[in-house]
Amino acid sequence: MNIMRRWVTPIKWICFLLLLAGALSVAAGVTERKESLRKYADLKKAAPLTDVLFLGSSHVINGIDPVLLYEEEGIASLNLGGHGSILPASYYELLLALSYASPRLVVVDGYMMDRDYHYLDEMTEDADDAEREASVSQLHLNLDVFPPGRTKLYAVRDLIADRGTRFEFLFPFLLYHNRWSALTADDVLPVGHSAEDNHLLGAEIRMGVDYRISPHEAVGEEVPDGTIHLGEQYLQMILAACRERDIDVALTFLPCNSTVTDRQTAERLEAVAAAEDLPCINLLKEPVVDPRTDYNDEGHLNLLGMTKVTRRIGTFLREHTDLPDRRGEEAYALWARRAAERSKRLTDLLYETRSLPEALLLLSQDRTRAGAVLYLSGTGAAIGDPAVRNLIDALLPDNTLREAAAAGEPFLLFLPEGEAPVFSHSGYGVSEWEDTALGPLETIRVDHFSAVYLDRNEEENLLDMEEDRLSDAQLILWTDDSNKERVLFNYNTEPTVIK
Repeated sequence: MNIMRRWVTPIKWICFLLLLAGALSVAAGVTERKESLRKYADLKKAAPLTDVLFLGSSHVINGIDPVLLYEEEGIASLNLGGHGSILPASYYELLLALSYASPRLVVVDGYMMDRDYHYLDEMTEDADDAEREASVSQLHLNLDVFPPGRTKLYAVRDLIADRGTRFEFLFPFLLYHNRWSALTADDVLPVGHSAEDNHLLGAEIRMGVDYRISPHEAVGEEVPDGTIHLGEQYLQMILAACRERDIDVALTFLPCNSTVTDRQTAERLEAVAAAEDLPCINLLKEPVVDPRTDYNDEGHLNLLGMTKVTRRIGTFLREHTDLPDRRGEEAYALWARRAAERSKRLTDLLYETRSLPEALLLLSQDRTRAGAVLYLSGTGAAIGDPAVRNLIDALLPDNTLREAAAAGEPFLLFLPEGEAPVFSHSGYGVSEWEDTALGPLETIRVDHFSAVYLDRNEEENLLDMEEDRLSDAQLILWTDDSNKERVLFNYNTEPTVIK
């Protein structure tokens, strides 16, 4: 009996500690910030099958779409670009990812190669507190998804100077335990069941159009002195890590509104590639993107720019590697599902958008989603929107929109579904019935009235010239089943969708 009593207290303590550990584990899981888990929602499922890993900063996140790359080239890839990731951070992100993945190829973007710091909570002398806080937060986004271990310990010690902040990376509960008041229903959903999960295999699409991009001039810039920057040293460490594992490497410098320093860094990257006999593509030297239509801001591409760059990278990889085409392979069904989801999401977005430039961006990227007619009132605000003008130029070079705008006359843009040519009418006039990819077509453009008739049906004007006659713009969308929707864009109010 005494022996039994002797063991009661230790057993109680063991049970208590187990229950406490379980409760803390549950609490840590609930309170943990979920952005990293959501961004890399497919990491553990996709990484073991991945042939290509992309590394770099947000230029990579917004520049290379693994889903489109699979859809058009059959290349199975993951985008491990990190917001604000300098090459020291990319090095550790690669090592952590290699605990799941055994890729054939690693593609490294060199945008951050000239950076000479690796403590993200210190950065450079001219960085302010807000920049340092953002840098640390971005590292959480990139590292929190990975479990504690020796590599993560080394990463945190090398990238973070402050010991207290290091503990927050290694034991996230210390940072997130007080998030109870900020919790939402999304915090209790497992990965794979949240609307916030990233289904672009690490990439992110931006939908803005910044048409004011102007090149940086080479005024007052110094010629580089040949110093090997810290970023380049870590690039060499990435190359060494890949050589040890028999992984091929390719280098890129993706488009941005580059400074002279950026262009010098890109040239240095090309020199490294030549010395190491690596394939390299410097897209600062190729007119792949149009600064009038393809940027979300000076450093980041939008959907149209990402599409163009992804296609160019696909061609580059096919030219310089023997990567297998995974389309149709049962094991790669995840990529096929993500491609179908991407297509549906962009189609839904086209019908839901409240922005005319965003609608044109979607139609410019891929016209397989719907047929469309766009009417711009000659006296409305839309016809004078530079983003609208530039995107219509992208859809139909040498159009007459600017002449119509200057004369205060209406403009009609016709976007047949698929590969059929785009065409337009502007100014006043009446067209005869003409055969087009949209079907037999007639247009009437007279003072205060416009009409678009299809299939010799003059009873149904696609445009609303009654109640909504004065709308800035009308976009009519329809799919193969001939269901039509009219979206009215008035620049001082939200548009109305009429089915």
